[in-house]
Amino acid sequence: MHRNLTMRRMIGREIQRSKWSTLLCFCIVVLATSLLAIMIAVGRSSVDATRVQMKDMGFNLLLTPPGADLAQYQALNFDGPDMPETYVDQLAASTVLAQHFVGKYQKTIQVEGKTIVLTGLRPEASQMNAFRKPMPTAYDVPPGKVLAGAAAAKALDLRPGSQMTILGTPFEVAEIIEPKGAIPEDIRVFAHLGDVQALLGVNGRVNAIDALACLCPVDTKDILNALEQSIRAVLPDVGVQPYRDILLARHEQRGMVYRLQLATVAIVIAVAATAIWGLTYLNVRNRRSEIGVFRALGIRGGRIAGLFIAKIALYSLAGGVAGCVLGYVLAPALVVTERVLLPDIGSLVLIAGATPLVAVLFGLPPIVAGLLQDPVDVLREAAA
Repeated sequence: MHRNLTMRRMIGREIQRSKWSTLLCFCIVVLATSLLAIMIAVGRSSVDATRVQMKDMGFNLLLTPPGADLAQYQALNFDGPDMPETYVDQLAASTVLAQHFVGKYQKTIQVEGKTIVLTGLRPEASQMNAFRKPMPTAYDVPPGKVLAGAAAAKALDLRPGSQMTILGTPFEVAEIIEPKGAIPEDIRVFAHLGDVQALLGVNGRVNAIDALACLCPVDTKDILNALEQSIRAVLPDVGVQPYRDILLARHEQRGMVYRLQLATVAIVIAVAATAIWGLTYLNVRNRRSEIGVFRALGIRGGRIAGLFIAKIALYSLAGGVAGCVLGYVLAPALVVTERVLLPDIGSLVLIAGATPLVAVLFGLPPIVAGLLQDPVDVLREAAA
């Protein structure tokens, strides 16, 4: 008990005698850990903002039935093979790298002498871990109604509330979709999948599945191959057609944000570690004569080292906790994205817990170097 009390007193006196350097080290730790907490918030918010923006660009994968002729698809001829509608549920229940799925049945037909692409849509299905907001292009069409593309609406003189007849069945126009500037999107007429299946006699079938991959691991090298392999593990016979430009741009942007975050964290840790090393070195160097006296009196080097290590651990633990709290508080004001994702508590606890270990690791070399000096030489130099 007396020994522990003496050590506590020694630590207190050590902190008091080097209060300015200790305070400076404390402030450095607070600054470093608060920056780490803020960078976690910036990184999470940036990745989330990128995900939302790229998600608004639409689907980035097209899944086609076995044996489908893509050249015929490009020519708007969808009269080829189809596949079970249950494939959509299988994908949503799986762990493939895509998260959002919309099954559809599409067919090019004539209405009043005008060409349209009749497209039956199934309500969007998502994996359990997917962002719940529906895709902007995943229209939820009520039964008995249609959504008309801008070009189709102009050609057929359609307006919201008007009627149109498709293959002998009347439908109410619920909405006119704004121009997309692309074919066939502007000549599509969207209806509920069940209505289109009934019109075409293809109950329980789809001939395309739109998919969105938005949470692919940033360290995946060949994202196109990884996506295809993950989908074929669930549905080996389907065709996987990525929209390469959208998919690769999304993946590269997420990777760039991730690499920037890692580089910033590395710089912060390096600067803080260098400062702690330098201040600890100066502190030990200024206390050489006292260390020499302790060694000459027979006090073991391990106990002397424990004095400095305990001081580093104390100010770094306090600084780590204070920095995490400060970073958590300041993050909302410094993150520039519309939606702010604060650091999760687990990450903050990890930072606060790891800070003393890192500080001691970088403060140990100058301490060990000081203890390795011969106490006789140190005292001789001090006397001179």
